[in-house]
Amino acid sequence: MTEMNQLSRRGLLAGSAALVLAGVVPAVAATAARSAVDQGSVDVVVVGAGLAGLTAARALEAAGRSVAVLEARDRVGGRTYDVPLGSGQGVVELGGQWIGPGQTAIAALAKSLGVSTFETYSTGNSIYGYGGSYQAYSGAIPPASPAALVELQLTVTRLNQLATAVPADTPWTAPGAAGYDEQSIRGWIDANNQTAEARFLLGLAIRAVYGEDASQISLLDLLAQITGVGGDVQTLTGAAQSTRFVGGPQQLSAGLARRLHRPVQLSCAVSGIDRGDVLTVHHAKGVVRARRVILTAPKPVLARLSFRPELPPAYSQYLQRQPMGATTKVEVVYATPFWRAAGLNGGVVSDLSPVEVVFDNSPPSGTPGVLVAFLEGNQSRAYFASTPAQRQAAVLACLVAYFGPAAAHPTRYLEKVWATDPYTLGAYGTFNPPGVLTSLGAATAGPADNIYFAGDGYSGEWPGYMEGAVRSGDRAARAVITAG
Repeated sequence: MTEMNQLSRRGLLAGSAALVLAGVVPAVAATAARSAVDQGSVDVVVVGAGLAGLTAARALEAAGRSVAVLEARDRVGGRTYDVPLGSGQGVVELGGQWIGPGQTAIAALAKSLGVSTFETYSTGNSIYGYGGSYQAYSGAIPPASPAALVELQLTVTRLNQLATAVPADTPWTAPGAAGYDEQSIRGWIDANNQTAEARFLLGLAIRAVYGEDASQISLLDLLAQITGVGGDVQTLTGAAQSTRFVGGPQQLSAGLARRLHRPVQLSCAVSGIDRGDVLTVHHAKGVVRARRVILTAPKPVLARLSFRPELPPAYSQYLQRQPMGATTKVEVVYATPFWRAAGLNGGVVSDLSPVEVVFDNSPPSGTPGVLVAFLEGNQSRAYFASTPAQRQAAVLACLVAYFGPAAAHPTRYLEKVWATDPYTLGAYGTFNPPGVLTSLGAATAGPADNIYFAGDGYSGEWPGYMEGAVRSGDRAARAVITAG
């Protein structure tokens, strides 16, 4: 999963320097930025040194193009972000981390870079919590009521059937697209499920996929995503989280960066682009000109850039309508994975707020023990104004309810509120609210003149995942190469 929220920088008191850091440059700040050092010209500027940008840069260099990669952060990796546990014990992933069957591009990349994988720990029972009671269960199906399970199966079957007619890359062309697009996933779920438990579980599944509540997302978006992962909604909610990288996925970006002829320029937040036959890209350390640009930052971040002249209106409107999900990711470290001794695999599905989903996220050795917990959608937003200590207390209270008193005593607690990251603005990725795909999708499906777009949100296949990012970067590079 790629992890991928919408939080602006606070006020104008911080001045134009803070605005540049956030990637937001109004006219006055842009004028000042444009007196910066001229760094010359290249064939292509790639904005963003995550998997999409670095994949594109490598492919372009292989085709003989000169490329400058500009990255706002002081690191590569984008929404993959790994923190070492120390003492050679591996890492915890505070960003995207999982891959699964069908994700061939990311698997091939890892193999080419010598990065190995291991299976997510799944030995033992999971925990299901609903209505204040918790019970252990085996297998993939939680012990919900028989009526809820029947509705769940019928809903999964129906979604998969509807998705067969929805193209992943051009969902607005599907028969009935307007009808699907005008309703939210929540509206459709409620209309097709009578039991509160089935509605809860389906809503939780959507939050786990998007990091956002089902009420905010177009049904057409979900149907296109089902097609994009091979046609089964259960791939989104289960198999896609089956495999992890030894040493974490951020090393994939680091490996790609090392293979480039021209080093990635870090701490180079782009503030704006002067458009024309030759593009002038303004960033924190100067300006660079190019015949083409590939933008790979999340769409809400791109909406903050200053374009002169402005992008064609459909693109400008589209970027304004692309929110990020609201996931907060938490890694809780313990001396040992004590839950395993109790016959548990660390997996939780629950209606207890704010942590409804948990996995065992220990390193391959099993030491130390790590539980990864997610606050998603409104569950995350409810704690945006809380202190880290308050969030920690709320998370640990949930883990104690699931795993007992030992869960109250971690050796380390790490969290990433992705909404506070100015170069991401949320997690896991962007989504289409009702009405966006059918009103703006066709008009924004390609480049805006000589400005191209990449990133998981621009991939019909595996959007929201590292796989989608790699595929989109490769596709953008091929489009640039074809354009000459």
